[in-house]
Amino acid sequence: MATVVALSGCTVDVNVAGEDAAAPTSRPATVKPTTTTPAADPETAVTYAFVSVVREKLPELGRGRGDDEVQAMADVICNALAEDAKSEDVVDATRSMGSRDGVPIDHATANEVIKLAIDTSCPGQAPRVTDF
Repeated sequence: MATVVALSGCTVDVNVAGEDAAAPTSRPATVKPTTTTPAADPETAVTYAFVSVVREKLPELGRGRGDDEVQAMADVICNALAEDAKSEDVVDATRSMGSRDGVPIDHATANEVIKLAIDTSCPGQAPRVTDF
C-alpha cells in the first residue's frame, strides 16, 4: 500500500527512473481498507452453505471431493437454471456430475442436489424447485 504525504513548502524528487513525471499514475493515491471478513461476505457464505448442506445431508456425494468440486455442482446447476434449461437436462447433468467411477447418481439424489443448490446458491430459481 502506498502512502501519500503532502509536505508544505518542501520539494521532494519522487520520479522513478524511466517514468515521465508529467504522466498521471493509474493507481489511486490512497486505498480505503476493507473491513469485510470472509465470514461476512455474502457470496462466500452462500458458497459454504451449499457445501455444508451437501456434506451434512448427502455425505456420500461429498466424500472424496474438495469444497470447490462440490460447489461446482451448484454453480453448474444454477447457471443451467438461469439459462432456462429443461428440467430433465439439469437432472441428467447433475446425475453425471455426481457420478463415481462412471456410475451416475440416481434421479432422486440428483433432484435433491438441485433443490439444495436452489435453496442455498440460487434462491432466485425457487419457482423452479417444483420441477424437481
